[in-house]
Amino acid sequence: MMHVKYLLPLAVSTVLAGQALAAPSAEEAAQLGKTLTEFGATVAGNADGSIPAYDPAKALTKAPAGYAPQDPRGGFPYVDPYAGEKPLFSITSSNMAQYADKLDDGNKALLTRYPEYRIDVYPTHRSAPPLPQWARDNTLNNIAKPRLETNGLGLADAHAQVPFPIPKSGAEAMWNFNTRFFRPYESGNFATYLIDTAGQKTLVTDSSVIYEHEYWDNSKSSSEFSNRLLNTNKAPAAKSGSKDMRYTPLRLDQKSDSAWSYTPGQRRVRLAPEFKYDTVSAQYGGLITFDEINGFDGKMDRFDFKLVGKREMYIPYNTYRTSGAPTDQLIRQGYANPDLVRWELHRVWVVEASLKPGQRHANPRKMFYLDEDSWSMALYDSYDAANKLHRSQNFVTFVAYENVPQMRSEAVIMYDHSKGNYALASMAGGTRSSWFASEAFSPNALSPTAMAGAGIR
Repeated sequence: MMHVKYLLPLAVSTVLAGQALAAPSAEEAAQLGKTLTEFGATVAGNADGSIPAYDPAKALTKAPAGYAPQDPRGGFPYVDPYAGEKPLFSITSSNMAQYADKLDDGNKALLTRYPEYRIDVYPTHRSAPPLPQWARDNTLNNIAKPRLETNGLGLADAHAQVPFPIPKSGAEAMWNFNTRFFRPYESGNFATYLIDTAGQKTLVTDSSVIYEHEYWDNSKSSSEFSNRLLNTNKAPAAKSGSKDMRYTPLRLDQKSDSAWSYTPGQRRVRLAPEFKYDTVSAQYGGLITFDEINGFDGKMDRFDFKLVGKREMYIPYNTYRTSGAPTDQLIRQGYANPDLVRWELHRVWVVEASLKPGQRHANPRKMFYLDEDSWSMALYDSYDAANKLHRSQNFVTFVAYENVPQMRSEAVIMYDHSKGNYALASMAGGTRSSWFASEAFSPNALSPTAMAGAGIR
């Protein structure tokens, strides 16, 4: 077995149920804004300079010249600020052993299975924008307040801040991901296509979404939910008018996550308690389970989360060409078109999830790779009961630099390694306008009553 070198390896002790880990010491906290960013990222570059130091002046905090979105609120088409760059080198099946310590299992499997698959590695740009000043202040001033409850199931005393910029456990790292920075209120649209083993596409859904991230509403002093969303399907015809709505509380130890669905033919809203854990998600063509949405979505009670440490890895980054490309240009038999995916070397936090004794799940082991500069998901791998690679996800990560700049990683290339098919999920498709900042939604906009009242009859 190849030895993988981790940066900043962490020995994390077991946390008893209901017991919180110690807050960062004064010495640790003092490093934020100096050797660490407010996200907890290491400011310095790596030894050979292939990962540069983080410089806020070089982050993408405003739109480049020529940006002319099709919608005045922003969104696509984005100008790629690095469009003129050429790959430094390419990783293929013939040379992958040279780079194996910086590759996840999902992409190793693709390189092994498809000789034409490749990873084009470009110069690294740490383009992730810093937090708005108020969010930086909240993170630094309230660093000792956030705590985990019930063995990581709930997050308490955190609001409008990175809860654990100096994480001490896998659960803390995953809560950083769950509460990664978003505009508080957004609306958007996206499409998902399932690509079969012959390379033929099927439209799974064309949807519009309203998304509430109350956690990042700085006009409030606290928040109940990390997010709430209402998804309305517009196509294909068989799904048109159907809806699903989900709530994710911060205190999942006290309040269960909830979901509802609306079907036009039945003209009624019903609770959907099955929209969680390893129930297969039809919204993504059956290619993933509900808790694999965005890499991880849902309660953390079935797994133990181990913080393995930081690792240098090749991940999709600054992938403007991918998310905005016409769908047909992205499709190849077995994998997404390598010409349209940009890869860079970055440091990521590695978190391993292992099924707790006595629990069940279709994927008993999971690996998460989180961008150190934003806490966005970069890569995800899952394994079946025989510890064989089952699914993987490559996140199409880029900075949406209009309005309040932020890292976006909703678009994702999903692979099912047992079946050989894949999906282009939550893609803009070259024609859609992506995500827009909104004013706060009305109190009942995200309610079962409103969901039924606005339904197609």
